[in-house]
Amino acid sequence: MRWSRKRLVGLQRWLRYRFVVPIVRSRHPPDYTARGVAVGVFWALTPTFGVQMALVLLNWVAFRQIDRRWDFNALHAMAWTWLTNFATVIPAYYTFYVTGQLALGRWDDLSGYDSFARLWDASFPDQTTGDYLSDEIGAIWTYFEAIVEGWGLAMFVGFWPYAILGAWIGHAWSLRLVVAHRRRLTRRRSANPSSRRRGDRGSTTADCRTG
Repeated sequence: MRWSRKRLVGLQRWLRYRFVVPIVRSRHPPDYTARGVAVGVFWALTPTFGVQMALVLLNWVAFRQIDRRWDFNALHAMAWTWLTNFATVIPAYYTFYVTGQLALGRWDDLSGYDSFARLWDASFPDQTTGDYLSDEIGAIWTYFEAIVEGWGLAMFVGFWPYAILGAWIGHAWSLRLVVAHRRRLTRRRSANPSSRRRGDRGSTTADCRTG
């Protein structure tokens, strides 16, 4: 039980320093920071695991070319793509897959989660030949066969609700967090000068009395 609690605390700390601290410490306008979170969450909730950060970079370049008002913090966005990682990618993809199958009317073709996970593992065997280029080409090909040809249509249809809703929630939450944090800093800074003046007056009076 203690180990589980320790791991939970460690996970909370990692999530805070990975996702929360960078956005509250950002010196950019709140909406600029929030757009970065929204873009990162959007790409995190797409079946593009492994190339999400590259897609964020392309997205950033495109927005800057189209309209600078859509600009966002690319580093924050890249960090938030890690919402889907090696621990969460299979549950996320399974959710996209089932949602897509239902949307396409394929009610009789819904794999169970265990079957989906086994199929995923079988599609990406942990085998290397010692030839880096050959291994990379093989990984890309198996990804294409499994994702694009096998599950691609269902996943492509199924990810949209989660990506759009997640991006909206990410933007609203981060914008509110950054604004609230800066308001607290402003109140704290405005309170400090008065306290310092009171301290200065107190020390001056004490000095006079001492003299």
